[in-house]
Amino acid sequence: MIPQAFIDTLLQRVDIVELVGSYVQLKKAGINYSGLCPFHTEKSPSFTVSASKQFYHCFGCGAHGTAVGFLMEHLGLSFPQAVEDLARRAGLEVPQEQASESDKAASAAQRDQRVRLMDCTLQAAKFYQRRLKESPQAIDYLKRRGVTGEIAKRYHLGYSPEGWQPLQSVFADYEQADLVDAGLVIASHDESGKSKRYDRFRNRLMFPILSARGEVIGFGARTLGSDEPKYLNSPETPLFSKGQNLYGVFEGRTSIREAGQVWVVEGYMDVVALAQHGLGHAVATLGTATTEQHLRMLIRMADQVVFMFDGDAAGQRAAAKALEISLPFATPKTTFKFVFLPNQHDPDSFVRESGAQALLDHVAAAPPLSSFLWTQSVADQDLATPEGRAAASVEVRRLLGLMPATELKLQIAQSCAKRLECDLASLGVSASVTRSPGSAHSERPNRGDFANRSSAHRSDHRPNNRPADRLTDGRPAWVPGYGQRERMERRPVRRPIPSLSDRLMQILVRQPQRAGSLQPEVLATLTPAQQALVQWVRGQPGRSFASLHEAALAAAGTQDSSGWGADGPDQQLDVSPAALFQRYAQPEITLDDLMAQDQSDLVQTEWDRAASGLLLRDLQARATSLAKSLGAGQVASPERLSELRDLQAKIAELKQSLMQ
Repeated sequence: MIPQAFIDTLLQRVDIVELVGSYVQLKKAGINYSGLCPFHTEKSPSFTVSASKQFYHCFGCGAHGTAVGFLMEHLGLSFPQAVEDLARRAGLEVPQEQASESDKAASAAQRDQRVRLMDCTLQAAKFYQRRLKESPQAIDYLKRRGVTGEIAKRYHLGYSPEGWQPLQSVFADYEQADLVDAGLVIASHDESGKSKRYDRFRNRLMFPILSARGEVIGFGARTLGSDEPKYLNSPETPLFSKGQNLYGVFEGRTSIREAGQVWVVEGYMDVVALAQHGLGHAVATLGTATTEQHLRMLIRMADQVVFMFDGDAAGQRAAAKALEISLPFATPKTTFKFVFLPNQHDPDSFVRESGAQALLDHVAAAPPLSSFLWTQSVADQDLATPEGRAAASVEVRRLLGLMPATELKLQIAQSCAKRLECDLASLGVSASVTRSPGSAHSERPNRGDFANRSSAHRSDHRPNNRPADRLTDGRPAWVPGYGQRERMERRPVRRPIPSLSDRLMQILVRQPQRAGSLQPEVLATLTPAQQALVQWVRGQPGRSFASLHEAALAAAGTQDSSGWGADGPDQQLDVSPAALFQRYAQPEITLDDLMAQDQSDLVQTEWDRAASGLLLRDLQARATSLAKSLGAGQVASPERLSELRDLQAKIAELKQSLMQ
């Protein structure tokens, strides 16, 4: 069994636009990418890939999934094979575990714990929000900082009251371990050895930290008294890791997409203050330097990342670290800027004193990555001497070695070589850069390449790092899983994709308990034969797959159940429910692999998408029919126009839900 934690990490590292773009010609369409669906024949693009949400969806055939699902459906791989393929691309090794009963139990326990902890953090966040309205001290602080109630609501700000155990009024069982595991309560012992518990956050302004999906996973807190530390974060928990999460990502997602850039600042109040002045495209690190995981998240949301630092020595050191962590991601399509604010200013104070436009102008005038790389490389060096130029060239070579081989790297190297009076070879760069004509994101850095690099390693310390040993898109040939040769050898396997109703039935016969919760509106979209199958399953005692299969074998008699027939199951109106059950129970590689790997979340997603897709098609057909009738000379009564608008609103809502 592959650990769920590894799969989550893998999906964070893989860029689905780059993956899908290596098999499908994609074009930018707003914030997403579109192309002709690889799973069914079409002339107009209905296939969409979301870079920020990391999934694909086809409005034509209903195909939907993550990078793992794409490889399973497009190449015909099993679930383990798809994970192994992506792991190779990312330069990771798949942990090998046996799918024992204890492993399955542990995985289920982990999922259950995550659900419980998220419930705890959500309840705590709601409690803090309620208490903010009752705290004149906290409200006065926000007013003095220029924060309105609207912004406080957008960022779910709250207040943790004074006292040792305020959360005891929220949770009936204050002694439960989940409160400690969620980072809300601290458990310790007094001098006599007696155990004691108290709230972690007391008399503090609370900043809930949300995941990219909007789940409350932790908290940041600022003291309103003299308590130390001034700022306090949730500890590392099964939900929260400061090296993987950022403050404001969920709240700022729309503004980031609209701006086309994301600003990275250091404080919660910086994010809130910028949003108050109409600059909602900012996020904050959580008491740590920017990490690889942070950047992977950010460049999926925007093509430009702007780092903001104080102008003091500490800010310069932080910027130097950010530069090195950014270089492997720097391409002509993904750019970085490094902004230094005037002394004694942070983004909050700057925007309150000078206004939003002044800050926008300051950002626009900030040097790009290329200039900052040069500044860092020649710092404290006397370029008038051979010794100074030699020392600077060593540093330039080291930093350039962290970059992927793109036109940007070549341009920076040429500029530095001219200033240092040396050739490109001495900087470890080839005089030509050949790029792959692949997807729109083909120039983005190889996650696997980056995962195997260290900012302390020079390019000449890596094996086989000669120009001849690099692939045409700049990726090292020794990283497996990449290259045109592999892509040519692995021709797409176009397996028949089940219709939405077929997929729903395939899941239902494998998990018969779902029959009882099938919505009447969805049931109405099925064929009479499929509706009869649902009613047959509902009428069977026990509803386990094994018992239903035995009942189907006994009831099917001599009816043919060996295949779908020439017209597919939807056309076989005279097929008995038992025979139809047998057909839908036949092996289906993608679905069976998901269930064998206990991927219940993905199975649930398949079920939800199929049901929503069926409803969407039904609504679209009704809307089209109504629109045609109104356009055929019939009197457009207010009632019929209102009905059409209602249908269109429901269609838009369903489409939005399918893309979430």
